[in-house]
Amino acid sequence: MNVEEIMSKELIVGYVPGTVEEALTILSKNDVTGIPVLKKGTDIIKGIVTRTDIFKNAEEDQLAMVMNEDYVSVKPKDNIEKAAKIFYKKRIHGLPVVNTKNQLVGIISPREILKILVQQKLDEKVESLSTTRVVPVYKETPINIVMEIINITNENALPVLDEHRKVIGIVSDGDIFKLSQIKEEIEESNMGIGDDEDEWTWEGIRDTVRMYHSTSEVSLPLEPVEKVMIPKVKTATKRTPVCNVAKMMIKNDISHIPLVNSENRLVGMVTDIDLMACLS
Repeated sequence: MNVEEIMSKELIVGYVPGTVEEALTILSKNDVTGIPVLKKGTDIIKGIVTRTDIFKNAEEDQLAMVMNEDYVSVKPKDNIEKAAKIFYKKRIHGLPVVNTKNQLVGIISPREILKILVQQKLDEKVESLSTTRVVPVYKETPINIVMEIINITNENALPVLDEHRKVIGIVSDGDIFKLSQIKEEIEESNMGIGDDEDEWTWEGIRDTVRMYHSTSEVSLPLEPVEKVMIPKVKTATKRTPVCNVAKMMIKNDISHIPLVNSENRLVGMVTDIDLMACLS
């Protein structure tokens, strides 16, 4: 099977010349973590920008100075095994699909490949693809401390445990981003009616971004993580077949599943990227 058979043609993109403010607004409005960047007025891809790229370069105004020009892509006729290998090796969640003229024609994500794993009914046990290098947090850990842990470890989803060491939820950087002042500032900036007002509001957003990356103090509510985590988290065991885990990820639109034992205690974690090894 080729990439073009499963890629999405519904494209969310940014443009250069363009501003970081415009890109962050697109990311926020569409609730995505990264987008391809095209040359304005064309379909030619020039780079990729993620929310993290923006947070790490809060002083920059121009998107061209923030985006990553050293991106990885695939061709429409490439097989899906090649895409799966790139996902697994690079630990990324989006691959632009480009033609011979470097024009963007689609996007492929691990989700499309998960559907193939379900169809193939792979009965391999997920234990062989999982990791025990997991960073759990206690349910009463303050949200700003959780954000600091995410920044330090580069883990974007953390299992939440109770006092009995049982898994009771999961929290991601995206969940915390939705609570932060950054999201509020972006939404408010879209209501501006004049250039001066918009420019002033972007300064507020940029100041907040600086704080988000450097100290995690982003006007987050002073609440324990248990108040914002996703409860009733979907879990699996080491013996769960890969196809069942893939089906669970697709049905619930999730990318991380904690592995637990018979007492619901954490023993590992598996992600959609880990499952790419089945085809790579």
